Amino acid sequence: MRFMPNTDILRFLLKGVVFAALNGMILVGLLRFFSGQHRDIRLSYAQSESNLLTTGGNDHYGAVLLGTSRGRVLSRDGNHQQLERILGRRVANLSKGGGGGLMPAYLHLSHFFDRGNRTDHVVYLVDPWVFFSEINNEENDFFLRDEPFELNILGKLIRGGYPTNRIYSYLQMIMVTDWEGVSRYAAPGLTDGTLRQIDPMTMENARQHYLSKYDLRNFAKYSRYVERINDLVIQNGADVTYIMVPILMPDFPGAEEVDQLLTQVAARTEGVTYYNCISAMHDRRFFYDHMHFNRDGIALFAEKVLLPALQGEAPILAGCR
Repeated sequence: MRFMPNTDILRFLLKGVVFAALNGMILVGLLRFFSGQHRDIRLSYAQSESNLLTTGGNDHYGAVLLGTSRGRVLSRDGNHQQLERILGRRVANLSKGGGGGLMPAYLHLSHFFDRGNRTDHVVYLVDPWVFFSEINNEENDFFLRDEPFELNILGKLIRGGYPTNRIYSYLQMIMVTDWEGVSRYAAPGLTDGTLRQIDPMTMENARQHYLSKYDLRNFAKYSRYVERINDLVIQNGADVTYIMVPILMPDFPGAEEVDQLLTQVAARTEGVTYYNCISAMHDRRFFYDHMHFNRDGIALFAEKVLLPALQGEAPILAGCR
């Protein structure tokens, strides 16, 4: 077997490094070119499920909401205007449908601040299952599906340990041009409806569904994002309030563990507040299905829970504590 002299080996390695560096520079240049090409598009919450296209940059909001679809519904179907009217301030709703968990919430909030936006108060509308399931966090394939490509977000995905398939799917957003069509809510008008009856079988099926996706070992991993969110909010001069959103099944799996965690965090952290409303509003008239508020439920929750919280007061709704 013939070996190359040391100088030949070094020359070969140097060429490889230069080649890789040039290709890396070209790739970064291309990504920079595509990054932020759709920042000037502005859509309303009635038009879009996108966070980037509805919030923009260098703006101030009286409140920012985080959560899953159960938070996003507060802005769907024209309900965002009602929400801001009741709260008496501008609101940025960064909640994500498709079960956006703690990791997606942190990513969207950090990008919100990176864009120069500011807020007085961040409210995280908590669902217990996001503390236990990968499908709501690093394996969530929905929370960037309607967001334009930003190099800043790509970097957050890489540093945050998101899997390759999530990163690849986000890179595909470079090719999207019809953002009003891509980011449109696919089921308008649901908040005008009312749940006909609370079906115990449906609730039990929901329990079993979430239990099948739970891994108790994930609780410690995702709980750390509570502290990361708190640090981010406090660094940006705002307060943060966690609210366990009403669920028609008060003994929902994982709710007790999450309640204990948030109670402890709020007790030891200045500027952090927590309220548990999981047992409130157990009336079908406030829901359009077994998990989501209808228009009347949104108005009641905003007036009796969100407004007092933003004013530094406890909710005035029976069942909250």
